[in-house]
Amino acid sequence: MGFFGEFLDFLHRGGFAMYALLLLSVVSLGIVLERLYFFSRQHSDPTQLLKEIGERVAKDDMNGAIAVCDRHRGMLPKILQFGLYRHEKSRADISDALSIALLEQLNQLEANLPIIGTVAVIAPFVGLFGTVLGIIRAFNDIALKGNSTPAVVAAGVSEALITTAAGLIIAVVAVIFFNYFKSRIKAYNQEMIVAANKLAEMLAFHNAGAPIPTELYTPRKPQPGLGSAPAPRPSGGPTGH
Repeated sequence: MGFFGEFLDFLHRGGFAMYALLLLSVVSLGIVLERLYFFSRQHSDPTQLLKEIGERVAKDDMNGAIAVCDRHRGMLPKILQFGLYRHEKSRADISDALSIALLEQLNQLEANLPIIGTVAVIAPFVGLFGTVLGIIRAFNDIALKGNSTPAVVAAGVSEALITTAAGLIIAVVAVIFFNYFKSRIKAYNQEMIVAANKLAEMLAFHNAGAPIPTELYTPRKPQPGLGSAPAPRPSGGPTGH
């Protein structure tokens, strides 16, 4: 018997619940692969992106700043471009636009994750349900055969516990990936909020006709013992939700 035959025999021994668990595992695996592919396409260097945008905004080259966003992949360039298209608006309008863009992208980040969370919760219960059915079937067989030796009972119970083991394995894997994606979403969200606030400040300084502080788009190297007064900042800015 080959691997495929053994797999079918394994499913058959677990009964109906095993087929339900197989469906849950296929659905969760498909979502995990889709999310891994999605996140692999979101890589962008916010420091380099802000540097290129800031240099062009400082030169009043808004078209160039928008073109920079087109050259970078991921969600962050789209969010910043959303604000750049409204660079002539007030600080409040720019901040509102960036907040809307952030919320839209956050929804894309969290797409399908509730399904993985649901699989993680219900898989053990489906496995337990299969075990209960298996034990009922095992005791029915014992009653029909009139044989209740430990070997017969152990064989029936061991087959019934297959679904519990399968349900726990599926749940553990689903929880691992659910937490992994949640941590990546949190990191991306914080990264995008910081970048959006910096862009809003750049545009506010630009619209006010004031020089744009280079620290908004150029990372400063820490110098212990030295400090400088922060540049005045216009109030307001996009916030995280």
